[in-house]
Amino acid sequence: MKSEDRKLLWHSVEYWADVQPNKEAIVFGDIRLTWRQLKQKVDQLAESLIAHGVGKGDKVALLAMACPEFITSFMATSKVGGIWQGISPKFSKDEIYYFLSDSQPRILFALDHYMNVDLLEMILEFKNKFPFLHEVVVIGDPRDSGLPSYNEFLYKTTPNSKNELEKRIREVTEDDEVLLMYTSGSTGKPKGVLHTHRAVMCSAMIENKYMFWSPDARILLHFPINHVAADVEMGYTALYSGATIVLMDRFLPEGSLYEIEKEKITHLGQVPAMYLMQMSTKKFQEMDWSSMKVMVWGAYSASEKMVRVLSDLAKKYNFYLLTGYGSTEVCGFTTYSKPDDSVELLFSSTGRIVPPYEVKVVDENRNEVAIGKIGEIAFRGPVVMKEYLNNPTATSLVKDKDGWFYTSDLGWVDENGYLYVCGRKSEMYKTGGENVFPKEIEDVLEMHPAVQMSAVIGVPDSLYGEIGYAFVVPKLGAQVTESELREYCKRHLAVFKVPRKFEIRKALPLLSNGKVDKLTLRQWVAS
Repeated sequence: MKSEDRKLLWHSVEYWADVQPNKEAIVFGDIRLTWRQLKQKVDQLAESLIAHGVGKGDKVALLAMACPEFITSFMATSKVGGIWQGISPKFSKDEIYYFLSDSQPRILFALDHYMNVDLLEMILEFKNKFPFLHEVVVIGDPRDSGLPSYNEFLYKTTPNSKNELEKRIREVTEDDEVLLMYTSGSTGKPKGVLHTHRAVMCSAMIENKYMFWSPDARILLHFPINHVAADVEMGYTALYSGATIVLMDRFLPEGSLYEIEKEKITHLGQVPAMYLMQMSTKKFQEMDWSSMKVMVWGAYSASEKMVRVLSDLAKKYNFYLLTGYGSTEVCGFTTYSKPDDSVELLFSSTGRIVPPYEVKVVDENRNEVAIGKIGEIAFRGPVVMKEYLNNPTATSLVKDKDGWFYTSDLGWVDENGYLYVCGRKSEMYKTGGENVFPKEIEDVLEMHPAVQMSAVIGVPDSLYGEIGYAFVVPKLGAQVTESELREYCKRHLAVFKVPRKFEIRKALPLLSNGKVDKLTLRQWVAS
């Protein structure tokens, strides 16, 4: 198989197993798998899925964190024409119940425990409650649950499994659905986003080009496997590029830094909150970054302070700083910065749209606005989701007949094509008739020398309609008062933008995508 002949997800495993069979593909603690070994495991699992009745279009779910089974189950499911779904064990029982009842997978692979939480009782309950679950398979020790272990499932094939798999392979097309990811639920119930082979392959191909991936790259992946960063931006793009994937089953600020040094990581992708947490550790100050080639952040814009710290490192160790913008619905990044972009562009913009993607900014009637004017951001291209699972009404609200996806994010484009994101439409608030964008205030607060993180929301007010309410997390060991923060904001913002209330917190609630959970912040204010 030639590189350009790769059209389906599993083709990349096949291709690199042939090109570089003895090179490391997966690292997870003491486990190290070559590309040849990865291909063997994917093929074995694919045959087992066939033997257990997984048909084309059936769903296979994995309740786990970043571990080798994440990669093998994802690729094996793609090979049999199924749809793969990752679920984080960090979710509550009710949330996991919702995901499963909505997607109705035929097979559920699940860890027996995660950290100090025993998952066996929960998954056994799901097995008894959901008739669509034909098999629940335990990764770890099934103990007395009566459920099969992963190894038992893996080798329970039929004499005809291999032939059936070969037949199925010929039936899978680029336009078949292959990946199901749920939105963060920041504006209501999470929605299931369906992507095809074509969308994931296109996203990986473009990112491979604009983020300088190569077979020599070594990436650190510690995102939850329900996240587009794990599934596409890093996980599948690494497979597409022939890179080595170093997995961690949780994000540890200091532990991740030790892993970067130990495994000589070259490509690091994180959300800004992760970089900020790493910066607060002693290890960060004494790190050896000499292996680093590319450092990326996404999900939301970084603060100026964070970018300047990373920029100093990048100059010292000669690596690239990059950022971009996208979403679950567009399968990852659709805008990319350039290696020679200024620090000012890196913290204020999210880069430029790249072909074959298109972007436009529209008004409330979805008419395109002039350059420099704020409106709703919309994207079009082969990476736009096929649909929301079981939700045609929600799909029709965000995706039009011409293929444009309307993000509900507000932003503007400058004369050079750079995109600037102001925040969610739902986050903008009016105080005394003036429009206020929380991100602008958060950027100012995070420039304060004592502030690590911040989040601003608009809350109802009888006089002004809405007022700003700021939550602030100080740096480790630092102290700051409400009056200090108010005076600081007055020096850098128009008076109407200065929050009326400041609340100092040790930590802020985060969604699985690393963004602050502002629904929870609203509940805090209301309680």
